[in-house]
Parts: sequence; C-alpha cells; structure tokens
Amino acid sequence: MRERGGMTFTVRPAEPSEFDSVLGPCVTAFADEAVSAWVVPDPSSRRARTRELFETSLRAAVDAGQLIAAFDADDSLVAASLWLRGEGALPVPDGNDRLATVIAATAARHPREPHVYLSSMAALPECRGLGAGSALLRYGIQHAGELPIYLEASTPRNRKLYLRHGFEDHGPPIPLPDNGPVLQPMWRPHRSKSVFRL
Repeated sequence: MRERGGMTFTVRPAEPSEFDSVLGPCVTAFADEAVSAWVVPDPSSRRARTRELFETSLRAAVDAGQLIAAFDADDSLVAASLWLRGEGALPVPDGNDRLATVIAATAARHPREPHVYLSSMAALPECRGLGAGSALLRYGIQHAGELPIYLEASTPRNRKLYLRHGFEDHGPPIPLPDNGPVLQPMWRPHRSKSVFRL
C-alpha cells in the first residue's frame, strides 16, 4: 500500500481474470502518453486506435504477469506499467508505420546485458501527480532483484521522476521524426540481492 495526497494504492500484477476490467483504464492512461499521442496523432480516433494497436500486447503482458498496476481503495486501476525481461518484446500488430518507427528506434539502443525493460508507464489523467508512478517504480525496482532496469523517458517530467528513483541517462536521446517526442534512454544499476520475480 502506498499513500500520498489522501490516496492509497495497492500495487500488484494484474491477474488474467481481470483483463476485461483493466483494459479500458489502461487504454485511457496510455492513449495520451507522449509516444502514443505521436503514434496516433488524430485525437478523435486516438483512444479507439490505441486499443486496437495494444489490446493483444496488453493481454500477453497480463498473462505473463508483466503488467504491474496501481489500484485505488475501490480496487480500480489508476496507473499501469509494463516490465519486460531482457530483450523480450510483446507482440505488436502490423499496420502503423509510426509504431514500427518507435520499435525500431528503441530496439537499436537496448543494452545487451540481461536487464528488466520498463517499456511504458502511465496513470489515468485525473490521477497524475498523486504518487501512483512512484509506487509502481518502487514495486518494480524491488522485484527486479539483481537485474538492472532500462527505460526510455518520453518527457522531461518523466525523466525527473526516474532520476529521483536512481536512474541515470544512458547515452544520447532518441529523437522521433516529424516533431515527435525525444526519448531519453535511462539505466538503473541493480542495488538489491533479492530474487527477480516478475
């Protein structure tokens, strides 16, 4: 349980039986994230298109125990994060050149050594700034054990959050074309001897 601003969060992997109830909030949280907004630039179709693009990968993440979510006191999802092992990737459908561009640009910069990849993290718009992101990071860092963690920060605000949790810049930024966001690779060396359990 994490508390901040009067909100209490329970952080845990989403269960496969919960997929239908967590899909909608996940899509809402991720749809206006910087990269998703660039992948689907039309605001009128963004939520539906984001669901279409990511439903398969989200289901795979839930089934694998890789979708770590923060739930409020009513057990409703308020934030979610995807933690993948090493070079592993979730299935992504064809049909979006910008999504393919993001995948190619980020895959080229992944570290070679074994690590946990925090591929994305987002909160519902009305729950941002209340500590859910920090709660997710604390959980993920604890459960990464002896493995370091890699991610790409998609905004300066996100980068500051990751810096506060022990991440460091890892090489030059990755600029996406067509006025897209500039992604900053970041790395957190392992600082724990606990066993990796994600």
